[in-house]
Amino acid sequence: MRLALLALLFLAACAGQPGASAPPERGRLVLLAALAIPAESASVRLQYGHPVARNGVREYDPFCVFEIDTVSDSPQTVRPDVFRITRIGHSIGGIADTVAAPPVFAPMRVGLFDDDRPSHIYYKTLFWLHSETQPGARLLTCMSNQNMPGVYPFMRHLTLEEMRAALGADFRLEVR
Repeated sequence: MRLALLALLFLAACAGQPGASAPPERGRLVLLAALAIPAESASVRLQYGHPVARNGVREYDPFCVFEIDTVSDSPQTVRPDVFRITRIGHSIGGIADTVAAPPVFAPMRVGLFDDDRPSHIYYKTLFWLHSETQPGARLLTCMSNQNMPGVYPFMRHLTLEEMRAALGADFRLEVR
């Protein structure tokens, strides 16, 4: 009981320390030029170093999705900035799990075999972003569809170099 009380007091003391609420920095994403978010969207896809239309992504090649908090009727601009990366995570999922993915409706089953395997398997790397001047910028997710014939034993998350190539020269991704 004493040990639990001592631990509780220690945690309470740490909670009041300056800077205790600031998440640790895992790196930085530097945006060197203004980035346009299309109207009626809260994200933009980047591939081969350029913004790509939502339906124009070549999903088997590396691409990234830059997300903000709000959807607007008119285009939005993210100004050049240095975004702290506060957290990095990995996930694996299908199209329904893709960050900022449009809804997918499949009224009929299409395929050569009667199986329940997904047709898209994304190995995603997620970077949670923070900026004091642009608090609406929230997430960068880099991925590619790994579900191709013959690659099952080699499925993997993108390398840092592949992510940087998808983002292009207007971004600098610095991970610790």
